[in-house]
Amino acid sequence: MTFLPADLPHTAVRGANFAQSVAKLAAQRLRERVRESRLSDEFHPQDDDEFVAAAYFAGDLSSVYQLEQWLWPFAQLEARLKELGHGDRPFGIMVRNALVAKHLRGVTSFPVRFSRLTKGLDEFMQSPSLRAVFYVNQGTSNFQALRYPEPAHVHLSHGESEKISMISNQLKGYDYVFTAGQAARQRIEQTLYGLGEDRMFDVGRPQLDRPRSVPREWEEFKTKNPDGKAVFYAPTWEGDSPSMAYGTIAYNGEQIVTSLLEAGYRVIFRPHPRTGVMRDDFGKAVENVAEIVEADPRGFLDESSDVSWQLYEADLAVAEMSSVAFDWLASGKPLVMVKPHEPAAEVLEGGLLDRCPAVDPMSRQGVVDLIEEAETRSGLAAELAQFYLGDTAAGEQTSRFIQSSEQVIRNRSEERRLKHAE
Repeated sequence: MTFLPADLPHTAVRGANFAQSVAKLAAQRLRERVRESRLSDEFHPQDDDEFVAAAYFAGDLSSVYQLEQWLWPFAQLEARLKELGHGDRPFGIMVRNALVAKHLRGVTSFPVRFSRLTKGLDEFMQSPSLRAVFYVNQGTSNFQALRYPEPAHVHLSHGESEKISMISNQLKGYDYVFTAGQAARQRIEQTLYGLGEDRMFDVGRPQLDRPRSVPREWEEFKTKNPDGKAVFYAPTWEGDSPSMAYGTIAYNGEQIVTSLLEAGYRVIFRPHPRTGVMRDDFGKAVENVAEIVEADPRGFLDESSDVSWQLYEADLAVAEMSSVAFDWLASGKPLVMVKPHEPAAEVLEGGLLDRCPAVDPMSRQGVVDLIEEAETRSGLAAELAQFYLGDTAAGEQTSRFIQSSEQVIRNRSEERRLKHAE
């Protein structure tokens, strides 16, 4: 006789589910070990590695975009390190996921090193030449790397925002924090204890200095649909906890896009790459909004690799609490924010959601009305850009990033010299 799960006692069902979970986990780990075994030896830390600076990334493919957006600024830093005589390969990347290692080989010329085990991490982090290690997120695995005292550990984050993760006490685990600007420093100083100004460097968002490459698909779209202002709609993902639930596409995405299209705007729709990771309804919402966008001749589904060209091509933006909104400030163009629906989402009082016109779930005021309001508030974007990002003139943010990185490397070199001279 065959029993279905519903026929079994509760404890038996729970036991069966646990066994299935264990089996899935075992199969996943087996696949990971097979991938690791297929990586060539060049991914392992090498005896002749003499990196002066490096990036550490322990995430998986779903979050590798966090690292990818820093590859261009890292390349500018590497060029400067070469000028200073730090060898032919002064910058490397350490990852802990085999799929990420293989993926990065196709998108960057930086040496990529992989090690799931502590042995490889030891070899990488204990290199006598290594002076600075950069971190692009707050992943808990970062703390496996932070235990090494010789290099200076620098937190970058993968974007400026007012999410609560940006003022986490975890920041004190790093030797330095590269903040975007005055707003970020104020948030940290007002929230955390014992993180002094001498450990923070304002660098803006150096990614914004990268030369823009407009996708061929967008150029073709403009030729066919030249009329109407272009709105860049870039909702964030659902978040991994109620306090971080800033995404709203599952609640109002269809309404926002439909109202924009009906009002005659062209819409560039770019969903966050992690949308749907935690909640299926958010993944379904992206599919529904994408269908609406692709069915309308004025809709453009943005599948490009980064947020860059949209700042030049779009006339205004509709965004939630994410780095997209803060990057957009550099464009000097109107911005409409979307407030979270989740009551437990932690929102900074007096932040960007209060400074800009914002879609409020408790209000009947629509996104089109708010766009018209945003367009009348001339000068607001420039004021906010200065507060959040500092000087955004061409090349200025990259220059600050390189200068700050050089200072960290000099500081650590001097500290090591003094320590080993004792």
